[in-house]
Amino acid sequence: MSGGGGRRTILNRAITIVLLAMALDLTGHAAVCAAGPATAAPRDRIVLQTERIDSTHWEVIVWLDNHQMLAAMTLPFRWGHGHSPFMIDSASYNGLRTEYFALKTFFPDSAGHTVLIGLISDLGAGLPPLEPGSGPIARLCFTSRTPTSRPLLLDTTFITPHNTLQIVTPDVRAITPEFDSGIRDAVKPPRH
Repeated sequence: MSGGGGRRTILNRAITIVLLAMALDLTGHAAVCAAGPATAAPRDRIVLQTERIDSTHWEVIVWLDNHQMLAAMTLPFRWGHGHSPFMIDSASYNGLRTEYFALKTFFPDSAGHTVLIGLISDLGAGLPPLEPGSGPIARLCFTSRTPTSRPLLLDTTFITPHNTLQIVTPDVRAITPEFDSGIRDAVKPPRH
């Protein structure tokens, strides 16, 4: 007997495995089709709301609409595309959904026109994760060098070493939320 019979047996087994895999795949598709169209899970979303306070002061409210519990967030933002009259002054969380978070970091780079905000709900003190819901999670305050009517426009960005817009669940699943820069709402009259 030549070695050809052994090769045929291996080939037959390989074909059988491929056919079984295809059958299982088709069965899975049939089960999904029988169940009807899948509804998309609601998406978590970050929305910026920018408001001019007066001719030199602006406020950006960072809103979060989350559909699951969250343990942490990284929020890297940029403005001005390298040249802007705006400088970031501060971040505040008082009275907001993240006020109780154990860690709230704020790393501004006014020369580079970026800011990195990091939020962690608990560092071992037993604080709860952020419950599903909708509302403001940070308030960013900006000043322009001279009075301006130009709108302050922010976008998400990448900040080294590995900071992108992310929210993290308590079981450490990183999620990239939808992002709305609020540009269509950026030009509002000043508060009086």
